[in-house]
Amino acid sequence: MNPPLASPSSSTAPLSRFLDRRGFLRTAAFTGGAIHLVTSKTAIAQQTAAGRTIKCALIGCGAQGNALRIASKDVPGVQWVAICDIWKFSWARMQSAMQSENKHQVDGKVVVYENPEEMLEKQPDIEAVFIAAPDFLHAPLSRLCLSKGKQVYCEKMMSNSIEGGRDMVRAGKEFGHVFQIGHQRHSNPRYINFRENILKKNRLMGRVTHCYAQWNRGVSGSQPQGEVKGFPLEESVLAKYGYNNFFEFRNWRFFAKYGGGPLSDLGAHQIDMFNWMFESKPVSVIASGGVDYYDGKDGRPKFELPDNMMCLYEYNTPDGVLRCYYQVLTTSGSQGAYEKYMGIQASGIISEDEKRGNQLYGEPGSDFAEFTTGDNPIIKAPPPKNKFWEQDRDWEKPKPPSYTKIGLADVRESKALTQYELGAVNLRAAHSPHVQNFIEAVQMKKPEHLTCPVEMAFESCVTVLKAYEAAQTGNKYIFKPEDFAA
Repeated sequence: MNPPLASPSSSTAPLSRFLDRRGFLRTAAFTGGAIHLVTSKTAIAQQTAAGRTIKCALIGCGAQGNALRIASKDVPGVQWVAICDIWKFSWARMQSAMQSENKHQVDGKVVVYENPEEMLEKQPDIEAVFIAAPDFLHAPLSRLCLSKGKQVYCEKMMSNSIEGGRDMVRAGKEFGHVFQIGHQRHSNPRYINFRENILKKNRLMGRVTHCYAQWNRGVSGSQPQGEVKGFPLEESVLAKYGYNNFFEFRNWRFFAKYGGGPLSDLGAHQIDMFNWMFESKPVSVIASGGVDYYDGKDGRPKFELPDNMMCLYEYNTPDGVLRCYYQVLTTSGSQGAYEKYMGIQASGIISEDEKRGNQLYGEPGSDFAEFTTGDNPIIKAPPPKNKFWEQDRDWEKPKPPSYTKIGLADVRESKALTQYELGAVNLRAAHSPHVQNFIEAVQMKKPEHLTCPVEMAFESCVTVLKAYEAAQTGNKYIFKPEDFAA
């Protein structure tokens, strides 16, 4: 049985630590010589051919690393040959799963390492490295792998500091390899259809004036992680790799030294969509949030980073001002995660989970019939059932009071909008198209094939992390061109 969770004794870091260059440089030195930011440009010679097998390594075998493993299962050309993690509980399960999936390959062995440098030195045939370690390690690990001639897929957020993100852009330019950031919506066929066909080519929504996005999780889905019986992790190992203690290692996302809180973990996906959908950068942000639940009271652990955040961004687009609101909660899971785009002619709702959103709603007078046949981007849906007594049911009950004359005379409701379904679907794991996009770029040695290169991800990194500065000061933050310059 695990011991009761308790908050570790650690100093509370201000949100401004995200912008602390010295803090990033300390991280880049990386814990007692385990990683050195080498600058050698030597790389193994590799052929260029579509569909060829790519020997891959994974750094970080936690939940996100496992998501990448699952996503890779239907991606042609992926062969896992090595994994790297400091905790046996994570890597033992990963090694077993990968070797089972490698049975069809001539050499299905997956070698485990604790130290990334050792892995790269002992297995020089590794061509691509997937990085799913905590955010504070993304910048130094990316630079290390790129400097060794590897192609890199690094999870988002690209860093928990703007300076870390900047260094990743510089490393990408310095070494010139394929360098993808894990904003997987960029490769999702439904999101591509929504952006390219509905918003841009056919302009079905007309001028878009507002966007809304949220990712809400209840307390039950945000519980801190504790010890795992039979899988200890020595304090000396934790210290070697930059962790204060085991609690922070397990819950790194809520501590400024290691991660960026829910705004980074969840919000980065959807705030990134504001930039990507409209090919624009924000001009300002207002934000509010705080540690509303994990505050150290009543036996709860104390986290450093806000568990609830609300942000309002403004953009200047060719059509006019665009305002985008984002909300992330860990105290209520109400309505889950989705994004909504509101235009003059129509509104669109989209989510990676198709049950949460996959529709276009036409305003009165909008006629989209020509876009509902053939390979067009939408499908005509049945009339919406807006009232609960219109829903299908297999039992009878009396009509509700609103069926009375008074109810029928109430005409204050707006006319129901015409509903369409988004035509494109993604029947694969959420990350699979993005992993495939990366592998294809590696196979062809074409960085330009990537849907989310590091420069694009950096703009999202700045967009997200500057919201913390706005929340901390209580003032509107006005973005400057140099904010987005690497």
